[in-house]
Amino acid sequence: MAGALQGIKILDLTWGIAGPLGVLMLAEQGADVVKIEPPGGDPFRNMPGAPVWLRSRQSVVLDLKQDLGREALLTLIEKADVIVESFSPGTMDALGLSYEVVSTRNPKIIYASLQAYPQGHRYENRPGWDALVQAKSGAQFEQPAWRPGPAHLHMQIPSMGAFFLLATAILAALYARENMGRGQHVRTSLFQGVLAYTTMLWQDVENLKGTDSLIMAKTNPPGVHQLSIYECINGEFMHAGIMVGRVATSTMEEILGLEAVDPARYMTDIPYRQQHVAKLRAAFIMRDRQELCKEFFDVGIGADPILSPVEMYNYPQFRANNMAVQVDDPELGSMTQAGIPAVLLGTPGAVQGPRPKVGANTREVLAQAGFSATHIDQLVAATLSASSNVGE
Repeated sequence: MAGALQGIKILDLTWGIAGPLGVLMLAEQGADVVKIEPPGGDPFRNMPGAPVWLRSRQSVVLDLKQDLGREALLTLIEKADVIVESFSPGTMDALGLSYEVVSTRNPKIIYASLQAYPQGHRYENRPGWDALVQAKSGAQFEQPAWRPGPAHLHMQIPSMGAFFLLATAILAALYARENMGRGQHVRTSLFQGVLAYTTMLWQDVENLKGTDSLIMAKTNPPGVHQLSIYECINGEFMHAGIMVGRVATSTMEEILGLEAVDPARYMTDIPYRQQHVAKLRAAFIMRDRQELCKEFFDVGIGADPILSPVEMYNYPQFRANNMAVQVDDPELGSMTQAGIPAVLLGTPGAVQGPRPKVGANTREVLAQAGFSATHIDQLVAATLSASSNVGE
């Protein structure tokens, strides 16, 4: 069965994390994606995540700094629905590929731009990296850390938020096109990706009154969420004591044979909390994780084992639901990768293939677009010549 986006043609000029992942969400719901790569290929191809980020699309190499390559892209744009770019601000204009130029060739095109900062921001024209956007957005200041003060986040929050925004914005623009009859320029940014993730989490922890600040603030010793991780017998870990929307009929202390805890004192009295946690840890480490999780769940206490990624990917139900898939990468061989996170039962998506080699589909895509064999030879020769000069 065809995916929901069958018939939608996307030209992908993105690189990094957010752009390729945003396009991936659309590719695996059926969109036909052609990745336009520079001579030498996407500079992020060697990143560990690239075999996933760049799968489910074709690869065409064009040198957009040359008239020949630029005009070839404009020809492809005439039959495309979406073009997505993540260059530094002003790059597309300098290449002669601005929205104004592109929309003249194809008024129905959805032109999606992903930059570090939004239009109108004081850093609008500054190129940026995920970690720097973390710093400027306040994300590094607000997150709990192993010591007081700001901390670099292991998760790339700007990129992770932005790729969802990018896919959502493109879909919204495609829907709007059905009513308006024309395309439009769509913009989002890594900075806005941070805001998408923090709308439900951010609070003024320095001035907040009450116990919530002890949960969310940067703390040393750790706040109560970190203390909810316990080691069981045989070195296995679990997360316990979480609210799950049920009224618990017993307490952890009762199940573990410990004295009752004073909840208010636990939240505000750090020495008291430390003493009680030490007793909990001594009791947890004597128990079997699976049995204890069941006991907690049966009385309405939130508890689950902490699994390694390997355990999760090998879980039978995880694989049965296609959340883990086997992909044969042309360079790395058979790999277990994350599957498709959004499932449409009526029009299910699918992995459209592995990450292609650089330029693997150049001749095929250009021929389908009506280019002559001679014209294709000229384009390939020009990109080969440019590739030989990369890094010089």
